[in-house]
Amino acid sequence: MTKPKILVHVCCAICAVALIEKLKETFEPVLFYYNPNIYPEDEYEKRRQSVVKMAQIYGVEFFDGNYDPKIWQDKIKGKENEPERGARCYDCFEMRLQETAELAKEKGIEIFTTSLFVSPFKDENQVDLAGKNIARAENIKYLAMPEILDNKSENWKKTRELAKKYNFYFQKYCGCKFSIW
Repeated sequence: MTKPKILVHVCCAICAVALIEKLKETFEPVLFYYNPNIYPEDEYEKRRQSVVKMAQIYGVEFFDGNYDPKIWQDKIKGKENEPERGARCYDCFEMRLQETAELAKEKGIEIFTTSLFVSPFKDENQVDLAGKNIARAENIKYLAMPEILDNKSENWKKTRELAKKYNFYFQKYCGCKFSIW
């Protein structure tokens, strides 16, 4: 029996690895690395290389998004002073998940999700709200964190263990230049 495909927006291999293992139980995950928010470009590339490596390890298809930080800067303009987990973060999630939903539809994939909700530094409710709003607008299904993971903290523990096992790049901040501070 063929498993349905799910397009997974991946922010980094650290957050995604245990999620991919979990999704493989029910789905055929397809990875999409789209993160124009990541600063600087060499940081973006280190994370991208780990996601490519993860795709190879798990034998899953990989799509690479366009890296254009200006798109992100335009999206969050006027919200530069927002706190982490504020309106700037929501807009960033929305931008990346919109691109994911559009790619899913283009590729004939009926379901999408993201690894963004895995991080303990991100508000999973905020991430899922963006995903659900986009799913409704685009007439596509979004799988929210509670539909996939039973326990966020246990998943985070497992994902860090797997990331160490596979020697994925461990970043020191969430991604944008504001999260460095």
